[in-house]
Amino acid sequence: MVLKSEYKSIFKRSFKNIKELNNFEFEKEDELFSLIDQLAETLFECQYNDEECPAKRIYQNYQIKKDLEKERIKALGLKFRVVGTFY
Repeated sequence: MVLKSEYKSIFKRSFKNIKELNNFEFEKEDELFSLIDQLAETLFECQYNDEECPAKRIYQNYQIKKDLEKERIKALGLKFRVVGTFY
């Protein structure tokens, strides 16, 4: 099992390799690597503790809203079939 810090270093090293292969030059390389570090933190944040992951809660809330919308549409359809009008 690889630690989050090792994932981050692999991510940074991969970016440096791509940079060298393509001969890219950056003015603010320190800022770029801090962004890469933040991206790696975000990507590997929830790997070990999925229950407290904010991304999982956001996804669950999205699923709940989607299911509620489907139920609302079904209920309106049933109401319109029973009543026969929009009023």
